[in-house]
Amino acid sequence: MNVPTFRLDGRVALITGGAQGIGRSIAFGFAASGAVVAVADRNADKLRTVCDELNAMGCHGSPLMMDVGDPLQIEGCVDSVLARFGRIDILVNNAAIRVHKEVLDHTLEDWERVFRVNCTGPFLLCQACARSMRETNGGSIINISSQMAIVTSPDRVAYCASKAALNQMTRVMAVDLARFNIRVNAIGPGPVETPFTTLASATDSMPVDAKMVPLGRIANADEIVGAAIYLASDASTFVTGAFLVVDGGQSVMWR
Repeated sequence: MNVPTFRLDGRVALITGGAQGIGRSIAFGFAASGAVVAVADRNADKLRTVCDELNAMGCHGSPLMMDVGDPLQIEGCVDSVLARFGRIDILVNNAAIRVHKEVLDHTLEDWERVFRVNCTGPFLLCQACARSMRETNGGSIINISSQMAIVTSPDRVAYCASKAALNQMTRVMAVDLARFNIRVNAIGPGPVETPFTTLASATDSMPVDAKMVPLGRIANADEIVGAAIYLASDASTFVTGAFLVVDGGQSVMWR
């Protein structure tokens, strides 16, 4: 019997939105599991801090300035990783934005901006990384979706729709890329305490209450890392097209 391993030794991972929150935690989790981590973000100061901390731990941390909403920056980022490390084995599409407005107040600009970052950017990154993975006998793509892809919440129509679209994109890509041994999966975090959610809660008409979660609390970002390591590692070699919800049971209660 071959015992599955959760190690990522020698693998090169590109993580978007990796300077804070869930992306930051995944970067440290991957590095601790042996991966070389390329961290992409548009916040230069936080990006530098994360990579300095990774390198101080003896882990490889490579900073990359990138706005996921800009196709040219995406292309340049992927090219930089390939030029430095020669391959990309793992892609984590974590960067995302959301707009909190009633549906009648959403502008076309709001809608297009959310979809550009939450769907178009991940699509282009998946394409670019998959072309490289195809030449190196496969890889793992992990799209950080949301429980909001399968449940609803007021005042975030573009965000919920974009995450549902990301899930469907994940499933189609899983089928299309399977012949190249490229696995494509999604993780659906529920309420997680991050700068992203803290900022949003100031304008959210329905702030998260721990009593709404069956486990009775809100998660911290580190609690998403295990799911990401599982999907990136050889422990999940027969898993593709999956949507792994990590929300303390909240979406089950809402259904």
